Amino acid sequence: MTTHAHLHAEPLLVDDVAGLERLAADLSRAAAVALDTESNSFHVYRERVCLLQISTRDHDYVVDPLAVEVGPLGRVLGDGREVVLHGADYDVRCLKREYGWSFPRLFDTMAAARRLGLQELGLAALVQGHFGARLSKEHQRSDWGRRPLSAGQIRYASLDTHYLLPLFDRLGAELQGRGLAEPARREFDRIAAVEPRPRVFDPEGWQRLKAARGLDAEGREVLRALYLAREKRASEIDRAPFRVLSEQAMVEIARRRPRSDEELLRVPGVTSLVHRHMGEAILEAVRAA
Repeated sequence: MTTHAHLHAEPLLVDDVAGLERLAADLSRAAAVALDTESNSFHVYRERVCLLQISTRDHDYVVDPLAVEVGPLGRVLGDGREVVLHGADYDVRCLKREYGWSFPRLFDTMAAARRLGLQELGLAALVQGHFGARLSKEHQRSDWGRRPLSAGQIRYASLDTHYLLPLFDRLGAELQGRGLAEPARREFDRIAAVEPRPRVFDPEGWQRLKAARGLDAEGREVLRALYLAREKRASEIDRAPFRVLSEQAMVEIARRRPRSDEELLRVPGVTSLVHRHMGEAILEAVRAA
């Protein structure tokens, strides 16, 4: 059984052309590579891929696509070698959207685990179950678009692919042994074929907010106006809408309908930052409604 000999080797940060060329050469010699991405969708309006994590049998790499043009890697990753991801759907969409990459031979460890009837499908649970190692959640909410990256962030990110190849060995052997390899392969091909989804804003999305139902007619009008104003502002300053104005604060504003800056600043959730970005638009929405 293959194990990772480099259990505590530091991941290699790839952020220049020379590093990318060395990585491409290393990948071209590998029959299987592990891949993952980090995006900043939690922080911005227009998300983008901010990190690529790649592991071979010998090394863990963390590639910074904000520092180096990663296009050349697509040719190596898409030439038919096994590319192993966990919960690949989102990564495949992001990589197709930004780089036009495709993965003719993809293996999804999450889909494989589900097919084998495992109960816990998260990567942390699978790694703990198979290798007795615990993955930290310390940087889960990191803004991966910010630079410089800390050594802790780089190490954390690299662990997302560090165990994928040994996991692929075990799950792949079990699929084979139980006669499930063919249907699994068809499922992996379907995942590899997913297409990026364009971001579509639904102007009536405010109606899905749980607390919206508790508002009177005028409150609902205010909430609708706030929802539209928040989207416009989020797009202008490239911040995730909930970071511009939280849903709880929107509902509370719709309930109280503040008429002045003083009244607005007394609403829970309206911080000075919210007031700076949205104060005028909020009072305008209340007046208009």
